[in-house]
Amino acid sequence: MAAMQEFLADFTLGKAEGRYLEGELPILPFEKNHFDLALCSHLLFLYSEQLSLEFHKQAISEICRVAKEVRIFPLLTLAGNKSVYLTDIENHLKSQGHKISIETVPYEFQRGGNEMMRIVTKKRI
Repeated sequence: MAAMQEFLADFTLGKAEGRYLEGELPILPFEKNHFDLALCSHLLFLYSEQLSLEFHKQAISEICRVAKEVRIFPLLTLAGNKSVYLTDIENHLKSQGHKISIETVPYEFQRGGNEMMRIVTKKRI
């Protein structure tokens, strides 16, 4: 809650100063490797029933295009189950040359939802 309050208090000024940028998955308006780190929280995997596997593949590939490292949290659906897309997404990302790990984090918003996917993207030319 403290992080949310800090963000909300900063948003208007941060937007005016260009510290908050708009984009919409599955296509982002940023150059390749624009960011060192991209975080995706409470969207991908969480809405596996609402967003297709193809959307997940496109969205995550796009985030990997613009960031050198990507972290996605949580890996559960709204119903509290592991997303059925995890294996397909891992295989898809590995086929693109990315390094994938599933890591336990010290935060649990949903019961059992204390894991994130870390993707270290392949070196870009």
